[in-house]
Amino acid sequence: MISECPHCHQELNFSEAQRAKIESALAALQPGKALKLGCPHCKKPIELEAGAGPKKGGAEGGVMQDILYSQGEKKAAGPPKPQPVQPPPDAPKPPDISWLGQGEQEEGGEWVEDIPTALLLVPPANGQETVSAAFKGQGYQVVIAESVEDGLERLRFAKFSAVVFHTGFEEGGLAGSFHQQMRAMAMEKRRYIYYLLIGPAFRTLYDLEALAQSANLVVNDSELKHLPVILKKGLRDYEELFNPLIMTLREHGKR
Repeated sequence: MISECPHCHQELNFSEAQRAKIESALAALQPGKALKLGCPHCKKPIELEAGAGPKKGGAEGGVMQDILYSQGEKKAAGPPKPQPVQPPPDAPKPPDISWLGQGEQEEGGEWVEDIPTALLLVPPANGQETVSAAFKGQGYQVVIAESVEDGLERLRFAKFSAVVFHTGFEEGGLAGSFHQQMRAMAMEKRRYIYYLLIGPAFRTLYDLEALAQSANLVVNDSELKHLPVILKKGLRDYEELFNPLIMTLREHGKR
């Protein structure tokens, strides 16, 4: 699969859920069409085309192995040449968040067309009002879950654009039933939910940590005072990366 941006050559770390989204979109492309993804590092667009079909054998398999870069690079015929073994790279470091105290960044484009709703599972003592105000500031309607059971029931029958879970809301935190339900959710529903995790152990805006937890954004309790700015950045980055994929799926009548 594509492992680095052809523009800035930084690594592209896709989760299994993100890989599934991209594979679905590529499989639905018409001949001659390309799928555009935004690089999370340099923000430049990456155009991907589906290849002739899945490559048999090998660890990756599937459509992702037949992706072609928009620069016109074509897959060479015959078996791939052996590559020298490279040592695994160091994990990316948590981002610099010193800019949070400098106020809001410039506004991006609109996030969604319809009025979105956010489901909050945040204890009052852990910033419930702050989280609610931040989402309302982004135009969300906010629903407060009274318990884990209430949250699971609402999630089952209602459509939410965002879900916020604080690790102190349920005994067991990330090992509890709510987070595990979010991780196991069917992709046709999960891809439309922006999942935010809050807790004292998280490193704010650390994408690698968010991916490891099947979330879209992680925020430390100590940075909740900056949540309006963090949320704007997180939603904008998510839109730039996944909105082209979602739009392509909708064009082909898929969820």
